[in-house]
Amino acid sequence: MTSPRWDVVVAGAGPAGLAVAAACADRGLSVAVVAPSTRPWTHTYGLWADELATAETTLLGGAAAGARYPTTLVRTGAGDHDLRRPYARLDNELVHATLLERVRAAGGELVTGRVGQVRDGRVAVLDDGAELTGTVVVDARGGGPGTAQQRAWGERVAGPVPDVVPVGGALLMDWTALRDPADPRPPAFLYGMGLDDGTVLLEATSLAGRPPVPLPALRDRLHAHLARHGLRSVGEPEKVAIPLDARATGTGGVPVGAAAGRVHPATGYSVASSLRLGPVVADAVVGGAGPAEVAALVRSRRRRATLGLLGIGREVLLGLDEAATDRFFQAFFTLPSRAWAAYLDVDSSPAAVAAAMLRVAAALPAAGRRTLLTGVVRALRS
Repeated sequence: MTSPRWDVVVAGAGPAGLAVAAACADRGLSVAVVAPSTRPWTHTYGLWADELATAETTLLGGAAAGARYPTTLVRTGAGDHDLRRPYARLDNELVHATLLERVRAAGGELVTGRVGQVRDGRVAVLDDGAELTGTVVVDARGGGPGTAQQRAWGERVAGPVPDVVPVGGALLMDWTALRDPADPRPPAFLYGMGLDDGTVLLEATSLAGRPPVPLPALRDRLHAHLARHGLRSVGEPEKVAIPLDARATGTGGVPVGAAAGRVHPATGYSVASSLRLGPVVADAVVGGAGPAEVAALVRSRRRRATLGLLGIGREVLLGLDEAATDRFFQAFFTLPSRAWAAYLDVDSSPAAVAAAMLRVAAALPAAGRRTLLTGVVRALRS
C-alpha cells in the first residue's frame, strides 16, 4: 500500500467532519478534508446551552459559538412549562469559519471532490478516481435516507411574537398550535426562536414519521397558523429532513456524525454529539490507534446499546396519535431534568436511558401506560 501522505483524511465538511479535522490539526496531525464544497452550513442547529459551552471549551478555544435562550418553553394541553434548562442555537458561520481556519492554519489541505469509496480504512477513493491515503480515513459523509424521518418546514417572521415564542427565549415544542381535532393527521408541533436579525424562526415539525410526513403538508399547517396570528413570512423557507433510523455506514473508515448512527433516533438531535466527538477521535489517532480501533471507540458496545434503546423510543413515538403524543410529553417533562436530559443525549449510558423510559411509563395515566407498553412490545418484535 502507498505510504500515508496524511495522518488523517476526512471525507465530508459538515459539523462532524470539520470538528474532527480541526481537533486533529490542533494536535499536530496532518489533515486533508475532502468535500464537494466548504460553504457554511445552512440549516439551523439547536442544542442545549450547556452542550454549546462544552463545545466552546473543548473544541473552539473558548470562543462564543452561538445564541443562548434563558427560557425554554414546552406547551402541551396541560399548559406552558419552562424547562429551566437554557437552549442555544449554533452560529453556523462563526463555527464553520473557526474550524476551517484552524485546519488551514495548521497546513491542512482542502480538496474539492466527493469520496465514493473508502478502502481498508486508509484510502479515500474520489469519484474521479483520485486516491488520498492517510493513516486513518474519517467518514463524515452523512447517513442513509432511512425509512423514518423527522421533517420540518420553517418560516421567518418579523419579531417579536410574544404570544407564540417567549421574548428572548425558545419554544422547544408547542403541541397545541397546529392541532386540528377534525383532521386526524400525524402529530406535529411548533418550534421557534428569535434570530440575530430580529426575525423569529417558526417551524412546523413532525418529530418522527414512517413514511415521512410530506413537507407540503407541514408547510400548509404552518401557513394556516401564521394566518391565524396575522404573521407573514419573510425570506426563504427552511426545509428539514432528518433520517432517524439510517444504519451506520460500513465503509471501512472511521464513521462520525450521522455516518456513525449518532443522530438521536427519537429526536433528530446530532450537532452537539458531533462536535463532542472531534477531540475524542483526534486523541485516539494521536495515541496510535488505527482505523479499526478508532471505529470501535466511536461505535462502542455501550453506545450501540444506548442507540438501541432510543430506537425503541422512536418506534413508540411513531405509533402515537396527537392526543397520545401530547400526554407523552406532558409526562416526559415532569421528570427530573437529569432524567429527561439523559434521554435526549445519545452519549448517555444505557442504564440512564432505560431509567428515563421507565419513569415516563410510571408518570403516564393508566391508558397512556398501556399504549406505551404496547408500542415497546411492537418495537421489540419488529
